[in-house]
Amino acid sequence: MLLRVQHGHLSKLIHILVAQYFASLSSVLIVHNVTQESTPLELEYLDALQLALSNLSQPLKLQWINVAQIPDDDTLEWQILRTVNSSVTEGFITMLPQTQSFLHARYFATRNANVRLKDKMYLFLCEHENPQDLLSMELLQFYPHHLLVRPHRESETRRRGVEVEVEVEAEAATGTLPHRDINFELWTQKFVGASGNLDAILLDAFLPNETFAKRVELYPNKLLNLERRTLRMGSITYVPYTVTNYVVAGTGNEDPINPHKPNRSISFEGSEANIMKTFCKVHNCHLRVEAYGADNWGSIYENESADGMLGDIYKQRVELAIGCIYNWYDGITETSHPISRSAVTILGPAPLPLAAWCTDILPFNQASWFLLIMTIFVCSCVLYLLRYSNYFLGKKRPQNEFNHTQNLQRSTLDIFALFIQQPSAPLTFNRFATRFFLATLLCSTITLENIYSGQLKSLLTVPFYGAPVDTIEKWAQSTWKWAAPSIIWVHTVEQSDLVTEQILASSFEVRDYNFMYNASFWPNYGLGIERISPEVVICGNYVTLAALEDRIVMRDDLYFDWTRAVSIRGWTLMEQLNRHIRTCQETGLYTHWERESVAKHLDKKIIQMLCNLMNGFVSKKAPKPLVVDDISGALFVLAFGFSIAGVVLLLELLWSGLLFMPRRRN
Repeated sequence: MLLRVQHGHLSKLIHILVAQYFASLSSVLIVHNVTQESTPLELEYLDALQLALSNLSQPLKLQWINVAQIPDDDTLEWQILRTVNSSVTEGFITMLPQTQSFLHARYFATRNANVRLKDKMYLFLCEHENPQDLLSMELLQFYPHHLLVRPHRESETRRRGVEVEVEVEAEAATGTLPHRDINFELWTQKFVGASGNLDAILLDAFLPNETFAKRVELYPNKLLNLERRTLRMGSITYVPYTVTNYVVAGTGNEDPINPHKPNRSISFEGSEANIMKTFCKVHNCHLRVEAYGADNWGSIYENESADGMLGDIYKQRVELAIGCIYNWYDGITETSHPISRSAVTILGPAPLPLAAWCTDILPFNQASWFLLIMTIFVCSCVLYLLRYSNYFLGKKRPQNEFNHTQNLQRSTLDIFALFIQQPSAPLTFNRFATRFFLATLLCSTITLENIYSGQLKSLLTVPFYGAPVDTIEKWAQSTWKWAAPSIIWVHTVEQSDLVTEQILASSFEVRDYNFMYNASFWPNYGLGIERISPEVVICGNYVTLAALEDRIVMRDDLYFDWTRAVSIRGWTLMEQLNRHIRTCQETGLYTHWERESVAKHLDKKIIQMLCNLMNGFVSKKAPKPLVVDDISGALFVLAFGFSIAGVVLLLELLWSGLLFMPRRRN
């Protein structure tokens, strides 16, 4: 008779739980262990659950795992992992003699699943397990919305000193409660609060008359009000996102993780810091921050070692990390909704003025000089032919013998003199064709000389500069090095298939602030900077205004990404944080915080200068007296001419000496 009463109101309890909390879910996984040694209550749990599922108004996708039928070469961990990877599983119901094995398997799936898990409800149907032992497991912190059902045992309750509260009205409704020993207790983990988060709480009891003793919410929303639950978070200093530093106790705005006391010794500011501070105000949690210093994002390595802020996420020393974090370790950590766009580009050297010694050849390009030289050569040949024709037609008059070599040399010199508008030897021609040729040549050389001299004067006023290395493609071709304070700057493109990104990643160097301060003045070295918007570029405090006078900002980006908050896999508050991030973005709060942080923590003159450099601004140099380097072009031409003349003179003397040596012997 007792078993039949138990069966009746157990079916009712399971029906209420399934219909009210699991019917709306997309998929439910049921894990049980049915063997010949199963107890009657375990079988009744299974029958009642099957009955409740069959009575649902709409079909529910179900997945079943019988632990007793798992092959020897398989495990419960891998069974659950394959299940959650194959479909969106939102509900879990277990009927096991040892529920702890399921929790360990479930956490294994949480850490290794390919997709972000959407689990919402957990129902543990137990018989002999002690709630204080099971619910004190830290793994349940990842699954706060759970309910443990087990039959009430009066003797065990008294032995452990746990009081079961039953409403007086419920006792009156059932008289003397003849079946008090088969009430079903409904337990959960406390989760919220500043302390005792792992304590087991008796929510309610289901009585034989098929009513609840307290009529409370069986799956309370523990994430809405955390009641000062501690949120352990890590952060770095990276303006304008986060500025996290240890300060004198009492002067900060947040508490540290260690020592575990409210001494307000952390200063936590910045645009992303404000997101977390307002989040904790909304959800009433106690934020404790670990400061990792500037640029100490850290890394997670293939051998499962880790360091820095991201390393502490991997080791679960902190729950959450924030501070300009990209999607670097998506398969290992869990990332939030995108917060802000961030792009990496290079602050490179500005183009240098071309060498002063080549000033005389700068007015024309190579093709123009080639054409000009060929023109002088052709005109020299034409003048030589005109000289010869003038001699040939005047043979009737007495005159010296025509010297071809001397006339060719004189023709070349005369043509060159005409091109530079300088007087030459007198030209005596009595032929119209020759005179017309010279007149035409004089007109063209006047034009050429004025073009050349005008361009030369402009070069002496505004010097020519070399081609700027102002794109990522040009930087890759230049083979110059560039640096940033952390290797994380190139983590996104280290494994890229694009040749340009591979070259940029290989030419990257990790350097300290002192090195980068000195390198900011070098003409062949670049520094990594961040473009947080089309109008704003930021850099570290190792870049000064003096260095920016000879720098340019790349017109394009090496890559861009979205900053995020990063947590341990399965962090329970990620959905709430995503909702809060979207609210801050939609209301314009984040944009306001970002501008406020830029104005507060960055040098306004440097930000304005970087903005000007993005727009093509070139700093004007102060007037200065001309130095020897400014006239080195003319000196170079003079030195070149003297050198050639000297060499030719030596060759002529040597040749003359060789010719006279035989005569002296004779």
